[in-house]
Amino acid sequence: MPMWAQQPIKDSTATKKHKVDFAGIPIISYNGSYGTIVGANTMFFFNMDKKDTISPASLAGLGGGYSENRSWFGAAFAHMYLKEDTWRVTAAAGLGDINFQYYESFNEGGDGEFVDYNSVNRFALFKVMRRVFPHFYGGGVVKLQHSKTVFEMESDSTVTVDANGFGISLLYDTRNNVYYTTSGWKASLSYLSNIKWMGSDEQFHSVRGYANYYFRINKEAILASRASMFICLGNVPFSAQHAVGGKDIRGYTDGKYRGDQVYSAQTEYRWTFYKRWGAVGFFGLAFTEKPSSILLPGGGAGIRFLAIPSRNINIGIDGAIGNGDAGIYFRIGEAF
Repeated sequence: MPMWAQQPIKDSTATKKHKVDFAGIPIISYNGSYGTIVGANTMFFFNMDKKDTISPASLAGLGGGYSENRSWFGAAFAHMYLKEDTWRVTAAAGLGDINFQYYESFNEGGDGEFVDYNSVNRFALFKVMRRVFPHFYGGGVVKLQHSKTVFEMESDSTVTVDANGFGISLLYDTRNNVYYTTSGWKASLSYLSNIKWMGSDEQFHSVRGYANYYFRINKEAILASRASMFICLGNVPFSAQHAVGGKDIRGYTDGKYRGDQVYSAQTEYRWTFYKRWGAVGFFGLAFTEKPSSILLPGGGAGIRFLAIPSRNINIGIDGAIGNGDAGIYFRIGEAF
């Protein structure tokens, strides 16, 4: 075994693994922007090579949903671990027809109103990374995205944008388990250039970075922390901006806070309180630049169930509250 290969997972449950494991969870949610949301998220976990005892389980999944305000989305994705975790390959594609909103400020005091819009999007992404040093990976990424956005103002306006680009991605990973980490680091930095010779309408650049740290407090409890940043530079189109929310900070779903740059940090306490049942509590802060926002807190709690013990795969639901906003999140695996 190479000295830099991922070590066998110490926290895995001693249960016989199937060739393919399945996890699925319905999406039944509600928020003020979309109304009731129904859908499903499914994932299949498998080993690319049964002789490879080093690589984590690969996964492939499908997800989709429909909301009360007539939005819909669908996506397919895969994460593959190959050759004793020497190679990591990610592929994803999706499309959606989203009715949402953004917040138009009238002055620096923050007074303004929401503007409704419809956005039809399709995207594809492919990323290949290779281990070059112990725990360190490097590689390239290609992204294709097409969006058509109709803003509902006094006179409707339509903006069609192609944002295609390529870039590099770096990863440092010392986690002891990819799907349920109890110790170690995961830090990533990616640069993507959207350039006109690849078909982009505007030339702009994006930098994404995050660092996750995991610490086992005792047999039942883990502390997980995450800091992240999203930075867009150049002629940034509306469809390339980032909204506060998602895995970087829960509790924001209405799209009020978005910008060319978003920064966030959060901490989550994970507690296994009975056999396969667990709970989480979390809190975080975020803010935007271009335009600038106030400091945005978000926090909440959730429940977990160990659905696939042999691969340490949890399913769960979280509830979170932000600054004048809230959200409910169904998930397979952890938030980060």
